[in-house]
Amino acid sequence: MEVDEENVIGGFLARLSAGRELGPLITPSSSILLPSCERRDPPNALQAIYTAAAAEYARSTAHFNGSAPSTLVRKRRRSKNAARPSEQVAAKVTRTDENGSWILANVQRFYADTETYDVQDEDDTSKLLRMPWDHVMRLSTGAEGCFEKNTKVMAIFPETTSFYRAVVSKQPVWKLQPGSTSPMVKELILKFEDDEDEVGRTPHRRVPSRYVIPLPEAYFHEDDDDVDLTPASYGIGAVGV
Repeated sequence: MEVDEENVIGGFLARLSAGRELGPLITPSSSILLPSCERRDPPNALQAIYTAAAAEYARSTAHFNGSAPSTLVRKRRRSKNAARPSEQVAAKVTRTDENGSWILANVQRFYADTETYDVQDEDDTSKLLRMPWDHVMRLSTGAEGCFEKNTKVMAIFPETTSFYRAVVSKQPVWKLQPGSTSPMVKELILKFEDDEDEVGRTPHRRVPSRYVIPLPEAYFHEDDDDVDLTPASYGIGAVGV
C-alpha cells in the first residue's frame, strides 16, 4: 500500500495546530446558533461549536511542502500579523522575566524592515519606547478559546496596567452576544501568583478576557519549530553512503 507522505505529515501538523486529536467535524445545529444570550443551550453546546471550528481551521490550514519556512518567509508572516497603529498590546519593558515585566501599551508604529515597534505606555504617554517584535503581544478578542481551566497565563491585575502570571481557575463560559452567531468568552476567572490573603488563600479574580494572554513561550512558539526538516547529510565513510 502506497502512503502519501505529504498528507501524513500535513495531518500530523494539523493535530499539533489544534492541540488535540481531530475527530469528525461537528456541524452545529441551527438552534444553537440563535442570537439569544438568554436562551439555555444544551450542556457543552458552545464548547462543541468551538471544538469543531478549531478542528476545521486546523484541517484547512495544514500543509507541508517538504521544507521548513525560510527566515524571509517567517519575517513576512510576522509583518502580516503585526499589531496596527493605535492598537492596545502587551509590551515587555524589562530585560528580565520577573513578574509584572509586561505592561499595557499602545502601538504607534511597526517597522517591517527591522521588525520593531514604537509603543507608548498607557500610564505615561510622554515616553515612546522602541521594542523588538518578540517584546510585543497582541491582546485577545475573546473568541480564540485557548484558555482552558488550569492554563498558565499572564493577565492584567485588577486596577493596574501590568500583566502578572496567573492560572485559569475555572472553566471559561462561552456566551452568544446579541446579534452574533459566534460565541465568546467575556471574562476569565483566575488565581494570580503571590496573591495570597492573610490566611494564605489565593482568591479567584475576574479579568476581562481581552486582558488575558498566553505566556510568552506559548505566544511566540511556531509549529514549524517542532519539526526538523533539515536534509540528512552523510560524510565520507558514513553509513548509507
